[in-house]
Amino acid sequence: MSSDILKFDEKPIVDESIQEYEYHEYEPQARTNLNSAGEIVINIEQQDLFTHPCESYLVFEGHLVKNDDTAYADADAVALTNNGIMYLFSNISYKLSSQEIESIHHPGQTTTMLGLLKYSDDFSIAQGLNQLWQKDTTTTAVLADNEGFKTRQSYLIQQPARKGTFSFRVPLKHIFGFCEDYDKIVYGFKHTLTLVRKSNDDAIFRANAVDAGKVSLDKISWFMPHVLPSDAEKFSLYKSIESKVSLPVGYRTRQCDTITVPESTIFSWRLGIKNAPEKPRWIIIGFQTEKKWRSNKKSSHL
Repeated sequence: MSSDILKFDEKPIVDESIQEYEYHEYEPQARTNLNSAGEIVINIEQQDLFTHPCESYLVFEGHLVKNDDTAYADADAVALTNNGIMYLFSNISYKLSSQEIESIHHPGQTTTMLGLLKYSDDFSIAQGLNQLWQKDTTTTAVLADNEGFKTRQSYLIQQPARKGTFSFRVPLKHIFGFCEDYDKIVYGFKHTLTLVRKSNDDAIFRANAVDAGKVSLDKISWFMPHVLPSDAEKFSLYKSIESKVSLPVGYRTRQCDTITVPESTIFSWRLGIKNAPEKPRWIIIGFQTEKKWRSNKKSSHL
């Protein structure tokens, strides 16, 4: 046991180094192309600003409907797949003043594989549904058998007054290694987040008898913390900035590659690292069969 419990005359330490810490909302430059193929770009232009990217998050609002824009019924076995928001995009990248920090291809598969390794079962039970993380218990879209699918279907189809309506909050540390590993403030940079929209099929999970559907995004917002240091801390920070000190920025960048596996027992796969001379710390491999672009197959099943 620590001897600190014996220091009963020790004065409490009050940390007042941060004067304000508040979230500010940023939206895409063009708000009308959220559901067409192409780039969705969100910029934070102001550079005389202390930000805290590791605690930033994205909010996605929209609705899941049939292809003819009519609503699903309560009994319809259809929902977004586990981690389904990430399957709406083919690439998500983060830049600081035009310098690419990370670019994630196949963000659905990438974040699903990582999430299966790092999120406990309690995460699904507690806050997981906030970011659409509710793991399937079977590989079929059957409400009676698949508890994760049943929970997502109830949240999306049965509970809202407007069927299919949703709002999910996805932390950037779920997507980028930079935001998970680097927990310091950032100053003097323009932030650019780019999401490349793709088709809806990989994000939807439905039974064969249920009509095909689509995901319509109504709004995407990036909430970034602004940090206002106390005067004493601000003086020290500006002194370091003016002297142009070199700062160590260590984080584990993420990269995802994919190939079509030939019908043989042995095959070769040449893997390369973008940021040479860095070396990989971990390699995670997943296999999928007949899942891509088929909403009646579960894309998040590896």
